[in-house]
Amino acid sequence: MNTLFRFIYIKTTNMKQLVFVLLAIFPVVLWGQKTKQISDKKTRETYNVLKSDKTIRHGEYKKLSSRNTVIIKGVYKSGIKDSIWECYDYDGQVILKYNYSKSELVFYKPDEPMKKAEYKIIGNEDSKVILSRVPIYLGGDHYIMSEIYKDIRYPIKAQENDKSGTVYVSFTVDKYGKTSNYHVNKKLGYDLDEESIRVLKLIPDNWLPGLLNGQAVDVEITCPIVFILL
Repeated sequence: MNTLFRFIYIKTTNMKQLVFVLLAIFPVVLWGQKTKQISDKKTRETYNVLKSDKTIRHGEYKKLSSRNTVIIKGVYKSGIKDSIWECYDYDGQVILKYNYSKSELVFYKPDEPMKKAEYKIIGNEDSKVILSRVPIYLGGDHYIMSEIYKDIRYPIKAQENDKSGTVYVSFTVDKYGKTSNYHVNKKLGYDLDEESIRVLKLIPDNWLPGLLNGQAVDVEITCPIVFILL
């Protein structure tokens, strides 16, 4: 089964959740307007907003992983992502560069399994193919994992019945980069399936579509989410 990423959610029986608290401080960028730096411990983001309107991001942005490494950095200009944004793996290596000013993919480095993976093309479900470019999330797989960790909750029913396991959620990334048709391939029950779909749907649509012979196609991808009770 082809997968783009894996997320493991662990909860102890004493109901305490593992929490990563990360602080990052870096210079405020001034483009003729006064800004205020925000450090969000929950999302592990540090960014700047306009003092005149704190809903508008303006200046440098950085997001850290649970390992306290940078996974995304870039710049906002009046609330819009600007210039080249970079995404990193846990080892600090650049895996993605995207130029938002030109709407252009500058660099992408998929891992070896993804290069060889076969994907189901919607409309041609009888066969799987190797894509010339897999669907790419602009933010990187580590961003997706961090968002799942932030929002997911271990269902009470699963805890009460000592239920754990892996939920495989498949969904379509269409030729326009939009997602749809979320479904579980093999149900675990105990509200684990519903919770897995819920958190994946919270992730904003920010995909580049998969390409086959240079043409954008509708592709099905799969995300395994592992629930473990200790």
